[in-house]
Amino acid sequence: MDKTKEAFYPLVHRLLHWGFAFGMLLILLTVLLRLGWMEKHHMAQILMDAPQLANAQLSESDAVKIAKSIRNVMFDWHLYAGYFLTVLLVLRFAHMKANGLYYKSPFDPTATAKEKIKAIAYLGLYGFVALSLISGLLMVYGPADWKHSIEEFHQLALWYLVPFLILHFAAIIKAEAGEEPGIITRMIGGRKP
Repeated sequence: MDKTKEAFYPLVHRLLHWGFAFGMLLILLTVLLRLGWMEKHHMAQILMDAPQLANAQLSESDAVKIAKSIRNVMFDWHLYAGYFLTVLLVLRFAHMKANGLYYKSPFDPTATAKEKIKAIAYLGLYGFVALSLISGLLMVYGPADWKHSIEEFHQLALWYLVPFLILHFAAIIKAEAGEEPGIITRMIGGRKP
């Protein structure tokens, strides 16, 4: 069912969209925190340099253990966001199966080149999200001897999100200024202005 010409997005579609946006941004935030401010060696150095702990004489390995325990509390939110996104992805696929796509299929002979690119971008996003979530679940629940190789893939898999976000925002700005004015209003409130 082609819903590309509908004047509104139903509430379920919008909740899934904004749930995905929130979950993906939370995932990205936890990754950036872990790679930056809360990187274990950086935090360990702060602990070792702290004047309040000068008498404690922390070794670097002890400081790293403390740093890991501090950031693990923050990184639990990465796991919660992953579980949340897993549920949303299953619901999204069920919603698409029940209600059809809100964009033309890339295999639709009537689809323009732009519509095919849009469809491929969304299908690619769903595929990469699924791979990221499956690899994350395997890291938590899969065999321990797989963890290292899966972890490398899982860390690389997230970087599809950055180009997708850039393309997504560029397409929104182009659509809002051109052929589809009011698309932002429709995705927030449901109806065309």
